[in-house]
Amino acid sequence: MKIPEYYRQFQDQPEQKKEEAKSPKEDPKKKPDQPVEKPKPKKIDDKTVIFQGNGFTIKQLADWQDKTIYTLTGPVTDGIQHNVIINIDKDVPFDSLSDFADFQIKTLEQELKGCMLLKRGATKLDYGTEAYEAIFKWYPVNEFRIYQHQVYILIDKTAYKLTASFTKKTRQTLGPQVERMMLSFNPEKSPK
Repeated sequence: MKIPEYYRQFQDQPEQKKEEAKSPKEDPKKKPDQPVEKPKPKKIDDKTVIFQGNGFTIKQLADWQDKTIYTLTGPVTDGIQHNVIINIDKDVPFDSLSDFADFQIKTLEQELKGCMLLKRGATKLDYGTEAYEAIFKWYPVNEFRIYQHQVYILIDKTAYKLTASFTKKTRQTLGPQVERMMLSFNPEKSPK
């Protein structure tokens, strides 16, 4: 078999030349142990704001919106993962807490087939903030009943919705603790 001319240069080199061929060529102008200069990145002037999350920050583009949903998980009991979900919506079109609550209740009744509203009415958070609550019952699958407790808060134009779900059994066992946790919610004043 004939080896092409280009590759022949690598074939019969003495050991020293093979080692030299393997080592990278040194820049004769560079002094030994001098750090290699990396090219500087181009400066791009994006309009950003600092977003602070739970244990991190990020330069968020100014026209982007934070739509974080917080989930606090509890035990898996009676076949479901218990949790409290906190949704925050800024600049909502509602002027009153009852309008916001009515909208949320109607939306849930439309989304969940077979959903039945068991209770609704005004309540207060532990720190005196006015709130509204609703409790629903529905069957996501045959013979499996879920109870859902929602608490709504409206401060200025920022709306908060807290949601917890239970089975018939855990509504009695975990329900009171979870309700106390939900009512301990303490919203900060919206930044102006």
